[in-house]
Amino acid sequence: MKHTYIVIFLSVFSFANAQTTKVLLDSALVKKEQHHYKESIKLCEQAISLDSTLTTAYLYKAGFHTALINKQNAGEDYKNYKAAIANYTKVIELEPKHAEAFFYRGGAHDAMGFLNEAILDYMNSVGIDENQPKVYNSIGVCHAKKGNVAEALSYFEKAIGYDANYAKAYSNKGNVYDMMQNLVKACENWKKAIALGYTGNVNRYYGKCKKP
Repeated sequence: MKHTYIVIFLSVFSFANAQTTKVLLDSALVKKEQHHYKESIKLCEQAISLDSTLTTAYLYKAGFHTALINKQNAGEDYKNYKAAIANYTKVIELEPKHAEAFFYRGGAHDAMGFLNEAILDYMNSVGIDENQPKVYNSIGVCHAKKGNVAEALSYFEKAIGYDANYAKAYSNKGNVYDMMQNLVKACENWKKAIALGYTGNVNRYYGKCKKP
């Protein structure tokens, strides 16, 4: 009988913890929408103190640290970068096949300009789940930043191959063709991106492609 009471108590305690961590993480997302990332981080830490295996809490916390990388204070940026990497790595330790954790960790590297590390994590992500247009697009952007235009174009094409309506990949293709001084192809791809609803290069398109 005593053993039964212990099991019931532990079950109730676990349920209560789960409910509390859900409230904490929901609150963290609300604070994120308000751009109060430091408060979001504290809420995630409270959730982790209740359940140290909660991958979602580490994932959110890492994302909030990444959001604080703003290119205004190098010391603070690096501190947030290291915290983001540590938390994404914790997610991967808990769930080695967590494709999104690799993708987002690549994004943290990318935010700091560590392009080779970013590409490696992006490749790990598509190695787990190959149907990820956004990841191929990110690999392409990294190669474009490195000046590897052929590789960049091939990854944008791969993104489009998985999603023919992935507007951002067309826009980035346009950017690379613009780098190559091929304005005809640049304009074609920017126009396609705009038609699909992506407005990131509207001004560039109208400035370079729609001259009177």
